[in-house]
This record gives sequence, C-alpha cells and structure tokens, in this order.
Amino acid sequence: MDKYRLFKIKQGKRQVWLDWCTELMTIHKDEASWTLVEEDLVNEMCLIFGEKDDSYVVYRWRTLTGKEKKPANMNIDLNKKHFDKFHECLDQIKPAVDGYNIDSAK
Repeated sequence: MDKYRLFKIKQGKRQVWLDWCTELMTIHKDEASWTLVEEDLVNEMCLIFGEKDDSYVVYRWRTLTGKEKKPANMNIDLNKKHFDKFHECLDQIKPAVDGYNIDSAK
C-alpha cells in the first residue's frame, strides 16, 4: 500500500523547494536512490501543484514489502539536508493516508 502526505508550501518557499527537488533528481540522484534502498523504499514521489504562495505538495512513498518504511538514517548528510528543507519549506496538512497506485507490469 502506498502512503501519501499533503503539505502546504510555506510563503515564499516554493522556489526553494523546487530547487531542492531538482538537486535531488540531478546532483544527488545516486545518493538519494541509495537512501531509498536503505529505507526499504522502491519509490518516492513529490507532486507540486498550485501557484506562488498558494502551492501544495503531495508526497508519496512505496515500500518493497508493503510494510512501513524504515526510518531515515540521520547520520547521512543528504538525509539531514532533506529533513531541513522539509521543515524550512513545508507544513503538513494531514497525517499520512493510504492510497493506491496500480501498475500494469506483471
């Protein structure tokens, strides 16, 4: 089962969050992928929608086993920076909720 969280992007922080997402997908891609494996995740996704200071993030992750993910290793600098950016840029709106994501692959 996938887990989803909804966040409001803090005022004036949309570009900061977008820049961080770009860094994760480019400069830090290999290290970010490795941290996912360490947490038993096969996928992590951040969907940004809205405009300017009325922007939101849907954050989703999927585990390999369908169970809860392992906690992030906070001894890893990338994880520390990621959590710092989360707290700097995002306010959680609701607790995690379950959802689904169907793949056609067998």
